[in-house]
Amino acid sequence: MNPAQNRAALRRAREIARELAAQGAQAVVLVGSWVRGDAHPESDVDIVAIGRGSHYRLERRAPFLVSISWGTLEQRRAEFRNPAATGAVVPSWRSAVILHDPHGLAASLQREAHRWTWDSIAKRCDKWVAEQLTGWTEEVHKLAANLDLGRPRTAAVQRFLLGVYLAKILAVHHRILYDTENQLWDLVASKMGERWSRAQGKALGTETSSFEESCRAALEMFALAAAEVRPLLNDRQREVVAHACRIAGFPW
Repeated sequence: MNPAQNRAALRRAREIARELAAQGAQAVVLVGSWVRGDAHPESDVDIVAIGRGSHYRLERRAPFLVSISWGTLEQRRAEFRNPAATGAVVPSWRSAVILHDPHGLAASLQREAHRWTWDSIAKRCDKWVAEQLTGWTEEVHKLAANLDLGRPRTAAVQRFLLGVYLAKILAVHHRILYDTENQLWDLVASKMGERWSRAQGKALGTETSSFEESCRAALEMFALAAAEVRPLLNDRQREVVAHACRIAGFPW
């Protein structure tokens, strides 16, 4: 990262923080790549505001793309208890640069992030993982059916969805923290092993394969994920997931 660009991004972030404070923000922090030190010229400047405002927006502040997300203190705290969000939110708050915090709200959230552990929401995570995986069986049904019916465009959509979103479920299952989604799929692949990594590569198109092979790889990813989380499934979920695995060609 160019030091001059980093200084320019920080100046722009401080300028925006002053504007947001004038709009009623109780606290403003900078998160993301400009904090971590891995930004490139097209990286956005990620601003988080505590208060009530437009939930999320993008704008140009030359030479930067700026993302601004608002949320109340209660909403931000709730993210620490939400399995779908916490893997990315906790490390972001741990490394956040506080730009405006007259009442110490951002500092309190940062302390909470440093104290946070997966154990605090373990049961909630297991329940979320089981229900999420069960929910994705619908895409398995659709992908298998559209392959059989010769509908490649629709099949490609289901292949993409499984290739992308199964990793998010497994990140929670394996208790993986990631302060950027740029790391997510590699981190999950490392945890899941070579077979998953090969299937993911084919499903996402990073490894050469035919279209049908890439779709079958996405189905294999589901089967591998199902085997991984099987102990968490209740009887209803196990029946749904087991049938989807049979459709995928990987019966239990």
